[in-house]
Amino acid sequence: MVALADPARSEAVPVGVHDYVNLEGLPAVARNVEGLRQALTDPAVWGLPASACTVISQPGDVGLVLDTVREKARRASDTLFVYYAGHGLTDPHTDELYLALPHSDREREYTSLRYEYLRRAVLDVQASTQRAVLILHCCYSGRADRGSGRGRGNVSAHRVRPVPPCPRPGRPTPRSPVS
Repeated sequence: MVALADPARSEAVPVGVHDYVNLEGLPAVARNVEGLRQALTDPAVWGLPASACTVISQPGDVGLVLDTVREKARRASDTLFVYYAGHGLTDPHTDELYLALPHSDREREYTSLRYEYLRRAVLDVQASTQRAVLILHCCYSGRADRGSGRGRGNVSAHRVRPVPPCPRPGRPTPRSPVS
């Protein structure tokens, strides 16, 4: 039997990017991340202390996200929960996943957060977490599983339900079936 995560010894970092300079906005993300914070800190859901749930909305740079995740990974002794909602981008040369920030540009991947760096922050060698949960709510999230077997631990992507393909410039946006 798997023991439930102890909220008193856990930490969460929901990250949301809803407004972009060079990409289409995602207004629902702002409500999404706030709703997640409310659910995580609700005693009827998980009961995480408010001080253990650090929401990062519209991060100005990669360092803010990585430093916060690394700090929370080192603080949590039970579970680290990290959530990113926003645009996912890919490197045209390597096909690697990048997570878009407010000033990200599709043609300059270095303006985004490289997923591999986020994975390393979650699996920080100085962290004492028993488990890590990393949820990516973005296009191309399936690419997160590539190369995830290296180093300490393993963070891999598991698809919960099919996600429609991401819209491409000049192509119509696909509709997802309602279930």
